[in-house]
Amino acid sequence: MTSNETAKICLITTGGTISSIYDERTQALRPGLAVDELLDRLPKGMGNIEVIKRELYQLDSANAQPHHWQTLAGAIKQVSEEIEDLQGIVISHGTDTMTYASAAISFMIQDFGKPIVFTGAQIPASIPWSDGPRNLLDAMRVAAFGDLGETVIVFNGEIHRATRTKKVRVNSYDAFDSVDPSPIGILAREIVLYEGRKKRDTALIPRFDTRLDDRVFLLKVFPGIPSQTLTKIMEMGYHGIIIEGFGSGNIPTDENALTGGILQAIDQGCFVVISSQCAFGQADLSIYEVGRAAMEVGAMSAFDMTSEAALVKLAWVLGHTRDSDRVREMMNISYVGEVSYTGLPEKSNK
Repeated sequence: MTSNETAKICLITTGGTISSIYDERTQALRPGLAVDELLDRLPKGMGNIEVIKRELYQLDSANAQPHHWQTLAGAIKQVSEEIEDLQGIVISHGTDTMTYASAAISFMIQDFGKPIVFTGAQIPASIPWSDGPRNLLDAMRVAAFGDLGETVIVFNGEIHRATRTKKVRVNSYDAFDSVDPSPIGILAREIVLYEGRKKRDTALIPRFDTRLDDRVFLLKVFPGIPSQTLTKIMEMGYHGIIIEGFGSGNIPTDENALTGGILQAIDQGCFVVISSQCAFGQADLSIYEVGRAAMEVGAMSAFDMTSEAALVKLAWVLGHTRDSDRVREMMNISYVGEVSYTGLPEKSNK
């Protein structure tokens, strides 16, 4: 389809800054703009884009929980089955946890064959200089006419793969960055898309699978972290732990060593994955003794997955199996481009 033809898209709103209003009672921002009010902020006359509207939540994304992702996936499934000739879906969402939500949708909805586009704003659309209207219009444009078949974040004129994105700025319009590689496209006079993306494919049969185990913990290592921290996490009933190590995935192995806790967790059926606190690069547990020690007691490497994607992926994997060999096998498969490390096998379409 070209931009000269009418395209049908669905806009699903979930709240976030883009829909926020100032509450006089609390003297703070909260979600409040209805979907029609959001669309009223756009240029009059959408021309050749027909927008079907669905209002799902009025939620600050800091309050989002894994069950909200599952409900969102269910809403996407419903509209994709009900609406004929749907070209794509736009989801307006808060920026704070957009990378988690969009990664979750990437895993729960595979082979969709059309763009699922997340967007939001740094400034509420109710404010005249908001970035919300531009981001929303860009997202609609990508959903309608972009040659994409995957879940992405469209923000500040850039198109990012959902599972390779981090929120890196609190206030600037360019809130998100892709981490190794670069964005998969930009919004210019035309939609400019780069090689390596998943393209539209209407012949695909979408796979909807919302099983998640939300008992996955994300732990950031810091100097002086108590060695019994992992034991306490296990006592809270967690089934998986993502450990953000230093540099290439290094952890303390001398004073306040974490290796004993990792071994204990794995012996008790908990799965431990080591990621890096660095935005760029990858966890390579084979370089230093302090990384190799974690590997030798059974921890897995996240390679160059973001910690957000690693957490969501482990939750998704554990929603399917707790078999140790199968969990390790699935964590070492790149399902939706979440890992760019070339040593990993791509997902089988069988």
